[in-house]
Amino acid sequence: MIKQLLIIPVLALGLLAGCGEKIDTSKNLKTSEDSFSYVYGYETAKRMKQQGIDALDYGSFLRGIKEGFSKDSGLAIKEDVMGKVYQGYVQGVQDKKIKVLQKETNDKLAKLSKEQGVSPLAAKGYYKELKKGSGSIPGVYDSVLCYFIIKNGKGKVFQDNRKDKKPFMGTIESLKLPPLEESFGKTAKGGSFEMYISNVEYPSLARMAGTFDDMYGITVIEVELLDVRPGQKPTAMPAMEGLDYIPPPAGK
Repeated sequence: MIKQLLIIPVLALGLLAGCGEKIDTSKNLKTSEDSFSYVYGYETAKRMKQQGIDALDYGSFLRGIKEGFSKDSGLAIKEDVMGKVYQGYVQGVQDKKIKVLQKETNDKLAKLSKEQGVSPLAAKGYYKELKKGSGSIPGVYDSVLCYFIIKNGKGKVFQDNRKDKKPFMGTIESLKLPPLEESFGKTAKGGSFEMYISNVEYPSLARMAGTFDDMYGITVIEVELLDVRPGQKPTAMPAMEGLDYIPPPAGK
């Protein structure tokens, strides 16, 4: 049973790894082994969080590590059922979290939809004009020059190209994100907007964050449209009819 949360301060971990030795979680990282051990522990915790696991019984965890190094038999759980134990626990935790996260997301979007200036998008999302522009509105084949900020529903920023002062430049059709394309079609040059999307509908966005919670949360994209440059619909290549291959005469 999970009893101790990862948010418990590390100084509270006077846990036994076996045979009475104590774990020092505040030691300086002096050797390469110290550093490797820290990195391995950190990366393990990150992988767990990506699966939705944010709690451990540390005593059992350390016992598993110790016996994994020192034993080939006589383990607390037989190796042939370890996979089943692992998958069963992860699936159970995820199922519970998914229900909670989906409700939170639906509630947030429902509340958002009632805010002043927010309108629904046909491509499943919501649009809010932050600043009205006065120039042209981009079409599908036009190019846009813009600054953007991408963040989750709690405000954590994943990308912000304002920091590097390198605005994005590309055609609307190259965005490959229907709600964003639709949002640009509502915004005039010089304007700005926010767009809100459920990651259940567009899971590729959540992968930027890499956390389990964000897979079922909201992505917010804030855009400042600096310029619109007219484009042109690509012309289709003409069909080359009547150009069947005719082999040359024999001997040539």
